[in-house]
Amino acid sequence: MSRKKAAAQRRRQKLEVELAEQTPPVTTQAEEAQAPAHQRTLILQALLSAALLALAAPPMDLWPLALVALVPLLLGLRNATPMQALAPAWLCGFAINLIGFRWGYTLLDRFGHLPAWARVLALLLLAAYQASVFSLWAGLGTFLTRSARVPWLVSLPLAVAVAESVLPFLFPWNLAVTVWRAWPLLQVAEFGGAPAVSALVVLINLTLLEAGLALRHGRPFPRPVRVACGVVLAVVTAGLLRAMHVAAAREAAPKVRVGIVQPNSGTVTAEDRKHRGEQYLATLRQATHELARGGAELVVWPESAFPYLFDRQLTREYAPGHPWELRPGFSGTLLFGALSHTFGGALVHNSAVLASPDGRITGLSDKRRLFPFGEYVPFADRFPAWAQRVRARLPDSPDIEPGTEPRLLVSGSLRIAPLVCYEDILPSAVYPLVRQGPNLLVTLANHAWFGDGDAPYQALALATLRSVETRRDLVRAASTGVSSVGDALGRVQGHTSLTLEPGAPEVLAGEVALVELFAFGPFLAPAFPFLCALALVVLALLGRGARSSAS
Repeated sequence: MSRKKAAAQRRRQKLEVELAEQTPPVTTQAEEAQAPAHQRTLILQALLSAALLALAAPPMDLWPLALVALVPLLLGLRNATPMQALAPAWLCGFAINLIGFRWGYTLLDRFGHLPAWARVLALLLLAAYQASVFSLWAGLGTFLTRSARVPWLVSLPLAVAVAESVLPFLFPWNLAVTVWRAWPLLQVAEFGGAPAVSALVVLINLTLLEAGLALRHGRPFPRPVRVACGVVLAVVTAGLLRAMHVAAAREAAPKVRVGIVQPNSGTVTAEDRKHRGEQYLATLRQATHELARGGAELVVWPESAFPYLFDRQLTREYAPGHPWELRPGFSGTLLFGALSHTFGGALVHNSAVLASPDGRITGLSDKRRLFPFGEYVPFADRFPAWAQRVRARLPDSPDIEPGTEPRLLVSGSLRIAPLVCYEDILPSAVYPLVRQGPNLLVTLANHAWFGDGDAPYQALALATLRSVETRRDLVRAASTGVSSVGDALGRVQGHTSLTLEPGAPEVLAGEVALVELFAFGPFLAPAFPFLCALALVVLALLGRGARSSAS
């Protein structure tokens, strides 16, 4: 045998060993006979992973657990066929969705006044549906590993990015939410959005699992594990370097003192507005005056805080002495939420309104992503009788007309991207605004519907990713909490508490930077899942080709 052939054979043998180390073994007939016991173990591992993920996610926020939370499930998937992987992965997703969305039970009561059995059924169906993303992730990853010999240190991180982007969610969430407080891990979101952070979390879990197995058997770390460690280190380091650049840009940018009024007035019905509107407005004025004494230059009121219908044709705010005067004694910029209409018209919008220091109304932006049943009845045009019955059960939720286009609100040096309600957790609602060149993100929200659930904390975590993706500071004003001020690195500088009962308003003051830095997120992040899918297809084709050649 020639030297070249011997060297080629040694390289081939080395490659086969490395592939074997990173590819789960094929199940034998003896192992198939033990399938029931194996499935029971998989179930326990899936439930353990779900429990750890729940502890890592808001409101517990024990984020270091997220780096090992998937290890029990992945340990079971390591020896599972694609079909065997579907059920335990789905069970893990079902459990975490059931835990995470338990606030939906109260929400359905407040929104639809549904009986208890209907609320339980709806919650179970929602959890079952959204758990399918875990099945898709595990099934696709294990299939590519076993059938196409794609290393599972590659297939599973890429597959989770694809799976999280395929299925539409009513309240979108992702694995990235479990590490939202670990801001160094979030920096990759600028290039791939939340799916990139989720992929990083999966890769860390896989790397720790494989490293632990190697230590357990007294072996040195396999080459794929060493490479994976290098990839994690490189991604985090690159993110920190970018964060340093962003921090320097924030330091050089103009600063604005911002104040948030959290009225803690709960859900204000039309009847409440009619009889107690002046009281609500007086509360907002008093809190605004308090923030003005503290030096606030921009004050933000939450969604629908203005207690009357706002006339969309107004060019100036109400004159001093008018019963609806907005902010006596405050000479800064005011951004407030209001239900708006054209005087004499029937259409109502959920709007963000900007009033400049000289009293002019310089901008008005309408909510574009409406909440089903809360702001409109789905399929009302096709089933008008059904929609009428549903609307009769929701007298406190008027039909809202959606906005037609994204619109910045501008006053002086402020170029605000306004986000109403849950638009800040929807990248597709944020990116078109950011492409217009704002220097600040501001959310106006009403979280009173969620009661004492975890949703306000989850919304804060999900919205924080938008700061990193767009490299803009984010101000969030909520009616009952949680309001917050965060920076372009994904660090929350301050937040309020979650108040459930009507009472004294809470105010939050902070400083934001009007960052003009170019952000990659609005342009690259939407393409990231497609690039992951393309990479998986290419690797699968190469893997099958190599397998055929070896045969």
